[in-house]
Amino acid sequence: MNKYVSILFKDCSTCRDYGLLVLRIGIGYLILTNHGWDKLTGGPERWEGLGTFGMQHLGITFIPVFWGFMAAFSESIGAIMIGLGLGTRIGAGLLMITMLVGANMHITTGKGSPEMALIYAFASAAIMLAGAGDFSLDKILCSKDK
Repeated sequence: MNKYVSILFKDCSTCRDYGLLVLRIGIGYLILTNHGWDKLTGGPERWEGLGTFGMQHLGITFIPVFWGFMAAFSESIGAIMIGLGLGTRIGAGLLMITMLVGANMHITTGKGSPEMALIYAFASAAIMLAGAGDFSLDKILCSKDK
């Protein structure tokens, strides 16, 4: 077998860590720039609209500003956490929940496609389960080998 082909199929923990790094940075950047930052900086009026619209499809009608802020937080601060690999599992968990709520909204209203929200939800779930990997601030700050 060609040595380059064997490298592709070799069990390689470093390859896993590079894969997680690419996934974390990609998801974090795309969510932050395309979805999160505008929502976070939109302030309470924007948060109320987000919370009201997103949560009504789950039958939740109380404290819409809080729910909207949490969506904005997970899509901005959570995305930064994922990208840096700092509190990665928490950021990924928050983002996964937000994306599942978004997918539900698309499904129940019939407006738009839930596809991107589900892709982000699955990617966030994978990051949450796998962790940040070795190339992360989590690893640097929480390593027992310091």
